[in-house]
Amino acid sequence: MNYEELNDFLYKLSDIEIELQNSTDITDETLKELILTPYSSSKLTSNEANYWFNFTDSIMNSHSHPSFSYTLADGILKLNVTEDIFVVSRHTRFAKMLNHTHDLFEMNYIYSGTFIQEVQGEKLTLSEGDILFLNKNVEHSINKVGKEDILINFLAKKDFFDNQFIYKILGDNVLGKTIASIITNTAKEKNFLLFRTADNWQIKQTIQNILCEAFSSKSTNIEIIKAYIGILFSRLLESNNYELFLKESMKDSSISILELLAYIEENFLDLTLEETAKHFKFSSAHLGRIIKRVTGKNFLAIVQELRFKHASMLLQFSNKSIDDISREIGYNNLTYFYRKFRLFYGVTPNEYRNEVTIETKNNST
Repeated sequence: MNYEELNDFLYKLSDIEIELQNSTDITDETLKELILTPYSSSKLTSNEANYWFNFTDSIMNSHSHPSFSYTLADGILKLNVTEDIFVVSRHTRFAKMLNHTHDLFEMNYIYSGTFIQEVQGEKLTLSEGDILFLNKNVEHSINKVGKEDILINFLAKKDFFDNQFIYKILGDNVLGKTIASIITNTAKEKNFLLFRTADNWQIKQTIQNILCEAFSSKSTNIEIIKAYIGILFSRLLESNNYELFLKESMKDSSISILELLAYIEENFLDLTLEETAKHFKFSSAHLGRIIKRVTGKNFLAIVQELRFKHASMLLQFSNKSIDDISREIGYNNLTYFYRKFRLFYGVTPNEYRNEVTIETKNNST
């Protein structure tokens, strides 16, 4: 499939979209019943049953047609995918999608047009090129859209993203860690991340390549898709045009969490919570609560991780003594430094340096 064929495929109306385009609006309650009721149920007429089947099939429009179902919890629809770990689909036009959640990570890409989505109570206007990352269990709905409005859903279980992807592609910078916390479902809050990429032709082309592979008439090669996704995320990490949205109770803090974490990452060697709070004009207690709720870790744990990562880099790439390294990251008690280093890396600083030296020599021969 080439780009022109992809374009034709995405804009072509499905049978259910033709039916929806020419029908009157369906009430929320009717739509909810159709989504929740098994398509073979005798409660529905044949036309209603056919509608349900096609509607949900269109939502999960992939070659493999994974097993999935909707359940209702506290009035919210929940989509449960039980087999495939990665699904690419096109959003069904001419019908709204009710407020719902997923048991897996979702990425929305606006291929064309405009979409109004409500995510965790936040109303967003999304346009061509926008990419929305949704953590597990984030509540969201989509308003009814027209023929020219094309949204692509990427649904993935955390098993899809292996450790190599998490650590080598996303890396250790603040944005990479934020994306990693979302796709691996480790974020403690129902946060979401929005990228505005309309002017980035490389990102558009990469997504087109993913879609050509996913919707090709030939058998989909998941490894090719993984490779393209690696490129996509690498491009996103280069972007400066993104927003991290927090749960409603945290928005009153008027603070950019990404800016906060970047500040900590830049100044971790000699930074205290009190100094950080003063910089952002908050009390120490309040800022500490924000950090804990967003990252799942307290301020000290984050700073210690950064300091000992710095120590590991010095052990690898400098000739500084272990005593000097300990003092550089703020630990004058060498015994304590040894104990904490072993907790992080499972070996002593000397053993770590020796292992790295041996590995470097082996790689060079």
